[in-house]
Amino acid sequence: MKTLAELETRLMNELTVWAHRQAQDLYADFYLYYMPTTAEHDGGIIIACRPPAHPDFKLARPDRINKAATFNQNFNQIRIHTLPHLPVLEV
Repeated sequence: MKTLAELETRLMNELTVWAHRQAQDLYADFYLYYMPTTAEHDGGIIIACRPPAHPDFKLARPDRINKAATFNQNFNQIRIHTLPHLPVLEV
């Protein structure tokens, strides 16, 4: 990711997919994962119910995406408390 705005857009896209998948399976738990930016690849984020197959992805936060919260509440919670601390932006 190059900018915080791009990262926030990616988060919105991931939450949109999450909302659809969560509605299909109310009992599934989804988590935010990130891949740090390195010389070999750009960093990024993904929301998934299982750890991604790529070994460079790490759990961004121990708690699951909040099923009881609205889309906007989840977006703001993650945007304010998690995104700024992830090493996914280019230096």
